[in-house]
Amino acid sequence: MTKLIFLIIILYCNFSFSQIKEFKGKWISDENEMISFNSEYDNQSSLTSKIRSDDFYLEVNNDTLSFQSRYYTSDDDYKKMIVDKYDFKILKINDSLLTIKPISKFAITFFGNDNPIVFKNQKFITNKNFEFEKIIFHTSSCFGSCPVIHLEILKDGTFKLNMPSYKKRLYNSTEDESSRNFTGKLKDTDLKELKDLIVKSRITTFEDTKKGTMFCCDGAIKTIILYHNGKRNYFKAMFEPKLFQELITFLYQVHKKTDLKKTDEQFKFEK
Repeated sequence: MTKLIFLIIILYCNFSFSQIKEFKGKWISDENEMISFNSEYDNQSSLTSKIRSDDFYLEVNNDTLSFQSRYYTSDDDYKKMIVDKYDFKILKINDSLLTIKPISKFAITFFGNDNPIVFKNQKFITNKNFEFEKIIFHTSSCFGSCPVIHLEILKDGTFKLNMPSYKKRLYNSTEDESSRNFTGKLKDTDLKELKDLIVKSRITTFEDTKKGTMFCCDGAIKTIILYHNGKRNYFKAMFEPKLFQELITFLYQVHKKTDLKKTDEQFKFEK
């Protein structure tokens, strides 16, 4: 009887932990650390700590998540693959929570200690007290096809938009690239999606971007100014956290979600 119980426990554990590959999407800690299980590429995932964010190959071995950096070097003429293992012991897992503990030197260094970390499935991140007032979004140009956008969306879904008039931008394009002003209004479903993306991005928990922030490379700089619950959050970055990417994608594509009305009104956007 004891052997049977032991076998059942072993089978249950192996089955439960093997299901981690089915938990696609993002898992976020209270400190905005994150695990992203990539649904587009098999065995590819990413880790984000307070100081780093990297992509890894993922292996699941019973109760261990092994995020691996695989590479070759010139030391042996690129013959032998080197594998750095960022290993975590699974302490608890269900639909909404994942608790893991760093157990390898690379994992401990990545997160700065070996304390257990509790992650929450992004699908379960909600805030019933969140009251959306308005959001302002700016993008800069880059050495490529980065459209310059200025956008303000109010709590009722009405918005003002300034963006280039061309439909497709190419480097050294001869098309008309003058700016145009538009107004529009989001559908109720799109406005609800926007609010949900704001909450799930946890942007309200990030510290405001300080003045003098350096932007090292060639890329579009994204600025988000959010008003909610009588508060203001300010964020500006060239390479935004992965948590913000779905929200930023939504803001980039607002002009595709409804009919735009061209206007000669001159807009002034908060910066």
